[in-house]
Amino acid sequence: MNLFEMLRWNNWKNLTDETKIQAFQQVLMYFVSPLKEITNLELLTYQLDGVKCRTFELEIDGEAFVFVPGQNEAILGWDLGVQSLPTNAWSTMEKNTLTESDKKIINEYQLTNLDNWDLYVDLHTSPLRKKDIPPMLVQKHALPAGTRYLGMLDTITGEFTGDVEKFSPFADKIKEQFVGPQTFAESLNFSLPYHVLAPNEFYLEIADGTDSYYVFQHFDCTQTSLIHTIQNDGFDLLSEDQWEFMVGAATRKLFRWGNTADVDESYWGRQVKTLKEGPNMFGVVINGGANRYEITTEVVLKMDHTKKSALPLLTLLPEATYYRANRRLKADEKLTPQDFLYRKAILIELD
Repeated sequence: MNLFEMLRWNNWKNLTDETKIQAFQQVLMYFVSPLKEITNLELLTYQLDGVKCRTFELEIDGEAFVFVPGQNEAILGWDLGVQSLPTNAWSTMEKNTLTESDKKIINEYQLTNLDNWDLYVDLHTSPLRKKDIPPMLVQKHALPAGTRYLGMLDTITGEFTGDVEKFSPFADKIKEQFVGPQTFAESLNFSLPYHVLAPNEFYLEIADGTDSYYVFQHFDCTQTSLIHTIQNDGFDLLSEDQWEFMVGAATRKLFRWGNTADVDESYWGRQVKTLKEGPNMFGVVINGGANRYEITTEVVLKMDHTKKSALPLLTLLPEATYYRANRRLKADEKLTPQDFLYRKAILIELD
């Protein structure tokens, strides 16, 4: 069995840890630039909805990546509508709290019966198809578009942890963003901004539930220029096929966590929240709660800007593995970090 055969999931999952280590050493040797610093390499087991993968997590120049095995003839896309979903995920019966957005969608698509709901879901997901997916090193967390991660800033202590050399030119200007209220009256309405953008300098985004910010270097970009930038750094963007496999492992389920679609404070609703916020079966974290699109090499956009709905399916559908946003990426469209995410990858394939 050669290296590329070993890295296919049907073979990979049967390899011993020792053999996996030997194979992965060859991956790092031949597919990762020797100029990159490899740290914190670990062999870990991830599991989601009964799908388990023992794989590698590592840092490349301080950014977390995971290894996603490849698969021949992976079945991607969706044509099953709301099949396997509980009826209360989409039924409008006894729904007295429909939002205006809900009513608009229901009227536009005539969502009054099962057939029309099937059609609605199939229209908003990619077509059923078979594709060969190469083994990949994939960035664990997506980044805001047009940014490079520098580190974390604690607004209480003023302490920065990360790439101090690249942070220093912006340090004073960044810290000016967090001057506290000067009077009691000002303090009553004071809150930290969710994000701060200084074009072509820096981008800040608050770490939820904390007083700390992720700090990024910012550069204006389009999809084309972003691809060129990351390729020059030894990486690629994923295609839509590769992205969908990375998210759901080609399982025949609408969501990566299964077909549970509860979004309330019930036990099952809390379970869904926990599962969708954590890593998937490959260790990848999907930023569904970030309320942004994630771009691929194509014009289709994955995920979406979402609105709270009284119908769980309408709330969760943008996080479906095979979801396609209603809009398409325009040629030469400027990618703003508040609206778009991107994820670097290294494809393990012969040129």
